[in-house]
Amino acid sequence: MQGDNLYGLSLIAIAAWLSLIYAVIFRRSGSLSASRPRTPFRPAKELAPDLTDPGQQLRAVMAASFERRKLLSASEYKVFKLLEDDVAAARRGYRVFAQTSLGEILTSPDHDGFRSINSKRVDILIVDQGGWPAVAVEYQGRGHYQGTAAARDAVKKEALRKAGVRYVEVSASDSAAQIRSRVREQLGWETVAPTALERLG
Repeated sequence: MQGDNLYGLSLIAIAAWLSLIYAVIFRRSGSLSASRPRTPFRPAKELAPDLTDPGQQLRAVMAASFERRKLLSASEYKVFKLLEDDVAAARRGYRVFAQTSLGEILTSPDHDGFRSINSKRVDILIVDQGGWPAVAVEYQGRGHYQGTAAARDAVKKEALRKAGVRYVEVSASDSAAQIRSRVREQLGWETVAPTALERLG
């Protein structure tokens, strides 16, 4: 009985030694690693952060640098100030906003339709005394219609039209009086006689 136990232990020891020798030889020759390629180590910093997670967003912001920039170009700001002054002078409770996201002022039960306009913006938005969007004003600078600009404007224009928001385009060649008159007309206010012939630069 004792001899049988010794014989069994000897077989186990021999098998262990053979396994060890096999592993060492094949690992050195590369045969084992070739049959089971290793996953290359990828440093944590190379992994794309999950920016839907506020913690990851905070880490990304803490690691980045930021600078402020103007909300409107100089020409857009001239139009904004012109309309802001005109709307305030009318004393009807209307307000003027700049660079407003369409996703904040329009809604749709159609998921694809909403996604198509969600991140788009209008240069200037006039809201009525109840806070409802009334007129969207887009400034078309020189060379505006390049690339897909016309198609992007068509998307905004159609969504605003369907929602009942008036749309006005103004350009650098329009006088202050022309801009006032065009916007007042869309607001349903009485138009005023031209009082300025200056061009917007």
